[in-house]
Parts: sequence; structure tokens; C-alpha cells
Amino acid sequence: MERLVALFGTVGAKAGETDDERLRRALLVVLACLISVLAVGWGLLYIAFGESLGGAIPLAYTVLSLASIVVLTLTRRYDVFRFTQLSLMLVLPFALMVALGGFIPSSVVAAWAFFAPLGALAFASTREARRWFAGYVVLLVATGVLGGALRSANNLPAGLVGAMFVVNITGVSVVVFATLFAFVRERDKALDAVQRLFGQYLSPQIARTLLTDPGRSALGGENREVSALFADLEGFTPFTESRPPQETVNALNRYFSAVVPVIFANGGTIIQFAGDAIVAVWNAPVEQPRHALAAARTALAMQRAIEEIVRADPTLPRFRVGIATGAALVGNIGSEELRNFVAHGDAVNLAARLQTGAKAGQVVISAPTFALIRDVASVRPLGRFNVKGKSEEVEAFVLEGIADRSGLQP
Repeated sequence: MERLVALFGTVGAKAGETDDERLRRALLVVLACLISVLAVGWGLLYIAFGESLGGAIPLAYTVLSLASIVVLTLTRRYDVFRFTQLSLMLVLPFALMVALGGFIPSSVVAAWAFFAPLGALAFASTREARRWFAGYVVLLVATGVLGGALRSANNLPAGLVGAMFVVNITGVSVVVFATLFAFVRERDKALDAVQRLFGQYLSPQIARTLLTDPGRSALGGENREVSALFADLEGFTPFTESRPPQETVNALNRYFSAVVPVIFANGGTIIQFAGDAIVAVWNAPVEQPRHALAAARTALAMQRAIEEIVRADPTLPRFRVGIATGAALVGNIGSEELRNFVAHGDAVNLAARLQTGAKAGQVVISAPTFALIRDVASVRPLGRFNVKGKSEEVEAFVLEGIADRSGLQP
């Protein structure tokens, strides 16, 4: 089916067509061709057993269907092609049923008419599908009541009538399954592509939360305890002044390519890239019981990753990292047209201030952060000092390592 979609994808194609529109058009062309081939077999079979009118109806479908494909190719009017195909699919199976004497004598050939509402659902819209389904029900009831009034039997042998029951039911089932399978598979591919692109602009935690619960995308926020990490490259401004712009961009991409996977691996949510700085939080949007420990492990792992980069060129700047734990307002801030997942509050502000007090390659943490990880953390006290935006002095520590089962992990 995928090869057929690719083969017929250019039939009636228009400039500016979306992938979804191309898929719908190509699948309907494929479906029309498949039914046309089957209709030729039915028509010749009915004629061979003396049912000339019954044979003429499926053959007429083939002629009209192929003609509509030619018109589509010439005019690129997919809307006209779709209406023509759905009309043929709806009317001709019921006409054939009446010509053969009703439901039973025709081997329930009217089942093929179900392609009209199904096709409208797949290739048009739910609104149009309701109309086509209503038409299908009306014709089904009308021919069910009056179908045998004109003729109650035909020239087909009983064995063939029974065999055609199997053919019609199987044929409808196969074509429906194949069409929906291809449609769903192509839509899944498109959705996967969107999700991958989505994930490149959002942290995995946010992307998963929004995809599993779209209601979480609503504007608003909540107060929550978070551990915030603020990392900034020391001396980056002088570095940029002495390097070409492209070299600066390449350096930033190398830095972020090294540290972003570390943040994600430890469950962090990146709030923003601000020039050479990166801001991440833990315990939002999903709860993380040991968020302070996760942030601390991340900071040390980030510094190790950066050391690998600057080892080849000692002139490259290094990160200073600050971590603070406390209250923050987290949620979606913006407008109906554009919004961001943000974290505002004392913890984020203090993390930014603490990183300014760190030296290159150091991680400085707040007292509340240390209180949550003191059982596993190795620190060096910095004492108490004033920071901008705080009326009282704050206590801070240089994080030197995190203990694991084998001892101290630097």
C-alpha cells in the first residue's frame, strides 16, 4: 500500500499541498483504482451468468471512476474527484443490489456502499461523513424495503451466490483494513515527526506532560518547591570579542550539546537558554522527591563534561553553576497565541546570584539545598554573604562531591 501511495501521490497534486492533503488524495486514488479492478471482475462474472444489467453496473463504475481520475489529473480539483468517487461508491452498490433481486440474491453487495461514509470520514471531514452516512442509511432502508419488489431472484447459481457472500464481505474487509492501515501508519509517521520536532524545543518532561495531558497546556501556574540550577560561562563576553561570530556560535552549541543531555538524563526541565547561560529546574512540571540531589548530581556531571571540551583548548571559558532550593511559581505564562513554561521565584533568582559567586568549574549551592543532600554531599562552606535582591545574608557552600555506594563521587 505504501508503494501505491507513493506511485499515485503525484496524480492531481497541487503546489502548496500539505503532507496530510497529499496522503488523503493519494489514498483515495489508490482506493478508486483497487475497486475499479475488482469491479471489472464482478461485471464480467455477472454477464457470463446471464445478468447483463448486473454486469453493466460495476463496469460502469470502472469507466466513470477512471474518467474521474483523468479529470483530477487535468484539473487538480480534488474536491470534485472526491465527491464523484463517494457518489459512485454510495449509489452503484445499491443499484446493483436492486438489479440482482435484493440483499440475499445479490450476496449483500450493498456492503460496498459503506465506503462512501467511511471515505468521507477518511478523506474529507467528520461533518461531511455524517451527511454521507445519513445517505447510506436512507438508501439501505429504502432498498431493504423495496429491493425485492422489482425482482426477487436472478440467474446466478446458488453456489455462486454463496461464494459471492464470502467475496463481498472479505473484499470490503480487506480494502477497509488496507486503507485505514496505510492512513493510520502515515498519520503516525507525521505525528512522530511532530513529536520529535516538539521535543527539540521543549524539555522531555514538559513534552511528555503536554502530550499525555494536553489540558496542562492551559495558562496558569502553581507555587511549588523546586531546585533551580543556573549555569553561566565565566569570561564569555571577552571570549566572544576575540572570536568570529560563527566560532562563538559553534562553541555555544558544543557546550550545550554536552550539558543538555546531562540535565535531561537526571530529570531536569530546561527553562531557557539566555545567551551563554542555561536555567533548569527539578520537581516541575512533575514531582521528584529527591530534586535537590538530582540537581546536584547534574551540576557535577556538567562540569565533568565541560572539562572534556576545554581540555583540548584551555582558553575556552568554563561554567560557573549555582543551585538553590525554594519556592517558585511554575506554569504556562504568556498568551493564547504564544506561551512558555517558566519558573519564577526566590529559588531561581538565588541560583543566578550564587553562580556569580562561584569560580570557573565550581558549583555553589544554597543552605536549603545542602540541608536536603547533606547525607551524601561533600561541601566546603563559603560562609554568609550579601547577594543582590536579598535583605539578609545567605549561607552558601561549594559542592565538591556526591557520595554513592562506593564512596565519594566527585
